[in-house]
Amino acid sequence: MSTRIHPQARTTPKIRQEIKASGLTAHEAAKVFNITKATAAKWLKRDDVQDRSHRAHTLHTTLSAAQE
Repeated sequence: MSTRIHPQARTTPKIRQEIKASGLTAHEAAKVFNITKATAAKWLKRDDVQDRSHRAHTLHTTLSAAQE
């Protein structure tokens, strides 16, 4: 199964792996890879380098008895 990457993605799984293997701090990795510190920190702390779903895991709505 091939992974589709968003056309405007700043990182790819290969780059994310390089970030993790670099041994840099989030601040240093952000400068080297031209990404934000938050993005660098996210990939440094994750165990995997694959994207995760952005879909909500829970539905935060309430239905009336008539709607149910």
